[in-house]
Amino acid sequence: MSIWVLASGRGSNFEVIARRCAEGSIPAKLLGLIVDRPCPAEDRARRLGVPLLRLGRSWSDELLEVLSSRRSDLVVLAGFMRVLPPPLVRAFYPRVVNLHPALLPSFPGMDAIGQAYRHGVKVTGITVHLVDEGVDTGPIVLQRAIRVREEWTLEELERAIHRLEHRWYPVAIRDLLLRAWTVEGRVFKFLDRPEGRVRS
Repeated sequence: MSIWVLASGRGSNFEVIARRCAEGSIPAKLLGLIVDRPCPAEDRARRLGVPLLRLGRSWSDELLEVLSSRRSDLVVLAGFMRVLPPPLVRAFYPRVVNLHPALLPSFPGMDAIGQAYRHGVKVTGITVHLVDEGVDTGPIVLQRAIRVREEWTLEELERAIHRLEHRWYPVAIRDLLLRAWTVEGRVFKFLDRPEGRVRS
């Protein structure tokens, strides 16, 4: 099995995924990291010895060509700050997965943690979902929630969300690779029982 990872930012989730692949708790070969701009994730890829590709101005055409020429079992979005064009989504659905830092369908789009914080929510969390042609509208694979403490600053909430991401995104990726699942309309379902958890 194999995966691609796409990122645009710091790359902390990419690094967690890369390390899980290297140790075998995500049972897949990491084909490489694809970025759409200069970003700290590139430095992490170089340090970890992961193949790296930076897309150019015609990023969507180039991305479609790369993913088509070397197909993977999953395409993993880890902070990739572009909306995938419909032809690309149709070519790979339902094998593109995204991590969103809120409990969808609440707070889709950009700055989800900030949106939740400014709304004064008492509970928030993360969502792993398959990517469809909308923005954060695909079938939900996994959600995990935390209670928001009244004394938390935005930065403290961000750190708590990142801890959830680093623990549970690898679990979802592993399960998508190993377990039987189906999508019925908007509803994602695993068809078997989980065997265990990825070490957090």
